[in-house]
Amino acid sequence: MITIQSKYAQPPQSVCEYQSTLDGRYGWFLCVAHEENDLALEEIQAEVKLEVLNARVLEISRMEIENWLKGFFADLHWKLHASLRRSELREKGLSLFFAVCYDHDIYFVQFGRIFCAATKGKKLEIVGSNWKNYHVQALRDLNLLGLSEEDIRVKPRKFHLDENESLMVLPGKIAAKVWSGSADVGSLQPLIESFNTASPALWLILRHQTSLVKARKRRLSKLEISTLILLLGTILAILYMAFGNRVLEVFLHRSHKEAAETRLRAGTEILQNIGRVVNSPARSIELTLDWNAQLPHKVTSEPVFNQQGIYLASGADLFAYRLATREQLWQKSCDAPIANILATAQGLNITLANGQTLGLDAEGNTLWSQQLQERAEHKPQLRITEITPIQDKRIDKSITVVPLQRGIAVLDSHQGTVMSELKLNQDLSFLSRYDDYNNCFYAVMGQTLVRVDLKIVN
Repeated sequence: MITIQSKYAQPPQSVCEYQSTLDGRYGWFLCVAHEENDLALEEIQAEVKLEVLNARVLEISRMEIENWLKGFFADLHWKLHASLRRSELREKGLSLFFAVCYDHDIYFVQFGRIFCAATKGKKLEIVGSNWKNYHVQALRDLNLLGLSEEDIRVKPRKFHLDENESLMVLPGKIAAKVWSGSADVGSLQPLIESFNTASPALWLILRHQTSLVKARKRRLSKLEISTLILLLGTILAILYMAFGNRVLEVFLHRSHKEAAETRLRAGTEILQNIGRVVNSPARSIELTLDWNAQLPHKVTSEPVFNQQGIYLASGADLFAYRLATREQLWQKSCDAPIANILATAQGLNITLANGQTLGLDAEGNTLWSQQLQERAEHKPQLRITEITPIQDKRIDKSITVVPLQRGIAVLDSHQGTVMSELKLNQDLSFLSRYDDYNNCFYAVMGQTLVRVDLKIVN
């Protein structure tokens, strides 16, 4: 079967999505990239994914797939053309790769600066469009989806992925650095994964995995089982008649004692293992980046959130953004710099550096104001966070989240072992409290807001 060996995307600049049947025989893979990192791409990328999901690709037969690819992407080109023209993007076209897998046969289309190559033993073979000439081609010759004011060229291709071979999908800039070198085929994956900070950062590596067919265990027939029981009974009868019942009783007595001792040792080991399992919060914990958003302002306080929005302070200004889309909801200017923000069931409570405390509703309107004698102290330092089983039902024991200078680490609170560590490409300025509804944190690096997901496998 075809498996995903590695995949990576960095929304909104790039997206990598897939869907497959339960047995893994049929599936589709979607890679979309753009040269710019603009928030306007979020809506456009979402439009592409929604069109693919609504198409019910897994219900299309192998006989119809090529005609379907031509018709679907010809229509999608004009829909994206309208959306891209309304945007402020400099390059109003998308690079896209879309493949449908039937067992080990792959039908795919590619547009723009996304290219494919397959391993053939120790060699690398270009599949589809050649990446070597893309940088000298004119913009209209790149066949970007949604760019041209004419019908786009849709050319479906078919490729068979051989056993134990891989298919790599890369944007042009990464492809030029990876495939033009003399790197060994076996070391291409770690080389590709080192470009996670490239622009655009995107890759998909598929592999035809060798199927492991286990030999069926042979079962004894009823006649063979009966014969063995009769032979065993005959041997025991002969021993009993030859040596008397005392020898047999002594043997059974010793066997019982040895079995009891063995059970005691085994029980002790089982209890020790159970102790280790009970003290382990989960089998696998991983911190992953979900999305990032560039902010037009500097953040001066820890992010605060509820189920609807996320709230950021920048000096004396308070900004509210919608969590689902990261679009700005409202902005409120205060009389003094904001020291602290608290999300409550009624709205927001904020304290200002001049000692004033305000109560705001969900739209940022002031409900009440209270002047305190002392000034509010602002402590922007990063703090260690504990996540308990009450906050996250996926764990049995608590875990500790430690913010680092350029990363975040998760420790087992009971044993101190490092369960996951995420490295960031900038210094970490602020880290929010744990969002136990969405199972994530919100981190601030300079003027970038990042969502960090906490994935747990039990």
